[in-house]
Amino acid sequence: MSLLRKRYFEEKYPILTGWLRGHPFLLTCFKILYYGLPVLMMVLYVTFVIHTARSKGIKTLKKTLLVPAAAFILVSLFRKIYNKKRPYERYDFEPLIDKSKKGRSMPSRHTFSAGIITVTIGHFYPLLAPFLWMITGMIALTRLIAGVHYVRDVAVAAGLAMLVGVALKIPVFNKGK
Repeated sequence: MSLLRKRYFEEKYPILTGWLRGHPFLLTCFKILYYGLPVLMMVLYVTFVIHTARSKGIKTLKKTLLVPAAAFILVSLFRKIYNKKRPYERYDFEPLIDKSKKGRSMPSRHTFSAGIITVTIGHFYPLLAPFLWMITGMIALTRLIAGVHYVRDVAVAAGLAMLVGVALKIPVFNKGK
């Protein structure tokens, strides 16, 4: 698998990024997605938290804040301890998005955060979940195309977010619902 990854990042990835770099309008669109989609998810989450505070009460608000915050902190600690190299550190290529950050590649925190927001909002509004998972998938894809994460990083992040979604359904967390 490592040889396949090496070949991809040293042979195929420069072709993809070279093509995007050769099309400034498309590169700008990509960067808007790369930076803008996480901002969109944050705005949706803040809107959801405000709505929850007003309509569902303080107990539910605590769940919508504490469970995702605790999960985010645990993932951040895991990244710090596990400290996997990023693709651009391991292989000889320039990522599409300028990054100087070293290590802490796995799991992708942007993908995890989007996934956490998705499962939290989806817990209360299931009809929004497919739309939010689509945005989460696009965030994951932009991280791969940018060359700042491996598939493993975004897949683990999404999987962990889904596990937190399962935790949201545990009766202990549902007393205020």
